[in-house]
Amino acid sequence: MRIESGMNSVSEQEKYARLQNTEAVKKAEKIEKPEESSKPDSPKVRMDEYVPSEPIKGIYKPGKDEDGNPKIDYIDPKKDNVQKPAKMTTSDPKKSESTTTDTDKVDREIEKLKEKKARLEQELRSADDSKKEELERQLKQVEAELVQKDNDNYRRQNAVIS
Repeated sequence: MRIESGMNSVSEQEKYARLQNTEAVKKAEKIEKPEESSKPDSPKVRMDEYVPSEPIKGIYKPGKDEDGNPKIDYIDPKKDNVQKPAKMTTSDPKKSESTTTDTDKVDREIEKLKEKKARLEQELRSADDSKKEELERQLKQVEAELVQKDNDNYRRQNAVIS
């Protein structure tokens, strides 16, 4: 005979706990997947959701400042854009200014060296032996200077730009 005193045995308590766990799991699955119960054939794929941001308030474009350095221009679409092209036309004369490269000073310097070389060669032909060594040294120095200065790089580096 079994006397029930209102207490369950350990095995009965374990059965009850297992039953409660399985029922809780089933309820949780139903809460997490309500769409699956309505659409049993389609598997649920988790995807990111697009959240639209605020609309763009203006346009940014690269440009140059008065000195020619790069900067970023902001164009406000709410303002009247007719004023912008007017400003650009006033700055066009600055961009269309022409520069001149003057190499006259360098050319005169080279011409003087060539004349000096010709004069030294002539003196060398008519000079006596004691002066020949000094004239040859001067001639070599002038020729070396001519080789250094009589080229386009030297002209560009020493030209006057206005």
